[in-house]
Amino acid sequence: MGLTISDSGPEFSNRVGALAFPPPTARNAACHGGSGSKYKRCCYEQDEVVRRQLRLPTLPPWIRSSRGKLHQFEKYACNVFALPALLASLNDTRRAPEISTFDVVNSLLHSALLRIPSLNALEGDLQESDFQKLIGRKPTPEVKAFSADVVANVLDKLQLGGVRRALEQVIAKAERNKAFREGSYGALRCVAIDGWEPFASYDRHCPQCLVRHLKVKRAGGEVEEVKQYYHRYVVAMLLGPVLDVVLAIEPVLHEEAHSDTDGEHAGHEGELTAGRRLLDSLYQTYGGFIDAIVVDALYANGRWMTQLDAYGYGGFIVLKKENNEPLKEALALWQGQKACEHADDADRQEHIEFWDADEIDTLHTYKGRVRVIRAAITKPDKEPTSWCFAIIGQRARKVSRRTALKIVRARWHLEDTAFNQWVQHWNFAHVFRHTANALLAVLLLWTLAFNLLQLFIYRRLKRPRRPKDPTDTIRHLVEVMLREVATLPEPIPWTALLDSS
Repeated sequence: MGLTISDSGPEFSNRVGALAFPPPTARNAACHGGSGSKYKRCCYEQDEVVRRQLRLPTLPPWIRSSRGKLHQFEKYACNVFALPALLASLNDTRRAPEISTFDVVNSLLHSALLRIPSLNALEGDLQESDFQKLIGRKPTPEVKAFSADVVANVLDKLQLGGVRRALEQVIAKAERNKAFREGSYGALRCVAIDGWEPFASYDRHCPQCLVRHLKVKRAGGEVEEVKQYYHRYVVAMLLGPVLDVVLAIEPVLHEEAHSDTDGEHAGHEGELTAGRRLLDSLYQTYGGFIDAIVVDALYANGRWMTQLDAYGYGGFIVLKKENNEPLKEALALWQGQKACEHADDADRQEHIEFWDADEIDTLHTYKGRVRVIRAAITKPDKEPTSWCFAIIGQRARKVSRRTALKIVRARWHLEDTAFNQWVQHWNFAHVFRHTANALLAVLLLWTLAFNLLQLFIYRRLKRPRRPKDPTDTIRHLVEVMLREVATLPEPIPWTALLDSS
């Protein structure tokens, strides 16, 4: 439903016949050659060579030879990640649609890439010749390809499992291409998990909104209790010194949806409950690809640690409450003791003192051993700061103190590289379409564009992660690509690229 791509009519150009590609086969399935071995151990490599040889000629020469960043991005996304096939795998529940799902999600992906701020703005672009060529249609100036209502309808009915699988396929392909081998901390592949609330409103709401009661001071000075409506999500991001990509997003469920899965508890579920569900999903999807999870003090409890142990993951957990175990026990052990290690970081202009306590087992709700580290950081002309954190897991507990501190501080990549950038530059503070399915669909599609852009900038272009704020580099590249939309000489042949995928 909603997937068919029209192969005739004026909206498409550069249509070519289907090419003879090796049959699509899952990596762990039996090889199509009949050897009885798994596909990845038999014909996978030689089939990939054939696919690359056949894909490249499908791209028009003006894309293959161009030095423009937009052209290079399209070539990279198509050749390396088979972007047309990823978008064609997405589906919705509309019946006999006139506009294909492929067309709509393609326009949405490029809206994310070029940071178009709303569906109304997208509707305006859909009647511009330049944008029509970008999504593969013949230019029809002043006649929009389709309306914002069509886009909203697709967002309402888009099947989210397909978008999640597309995200997973991009990560899997990047891993096979060794994109994450250069960036790790102490040979650990670490994932940060944190809650995020992109928007809230006192007026606009949907049946799936979370609700809280706040006291608001009116103009006359009287205090009134009002309802505030919001949506909250838990996000998992793979951390790296060079490259950060989002692995998964899980919504925090409102009361009715929560009662369907856990009838014993009334009210909305919390971030911790959604985080535990997200951890289940990460393990089922990525398994041993992940080594350790980095979280804030909300997750400093035995139930979370036990779940990490069950999946074989290490854990780096910020500690804040001095009267709670295991920090309480560590502080008692350090009483009157001098720092066990001193370190200087010339790049950050920091002097660091460490206190370290291992084999702590006073947390009654967790059967394993916990290592606790305190790092006191001083900088010239600044007040001293302190980090306290727990480490669990056999491998994670063996990392050096300086590496452990880097891992815990890298959790802020989720705030800076993702949340702050998404709100300031990716328009996530704006509600594109206020239904639960549409909101999550936008988040997942924009995340797909975000990951592809990160891989393109730091892997394909090999841009260093400088200046200190990486969003400057990304913002500049997006501005260049936005200007280059006007230089497209003809429509991008998405149908031909789809055949070759």
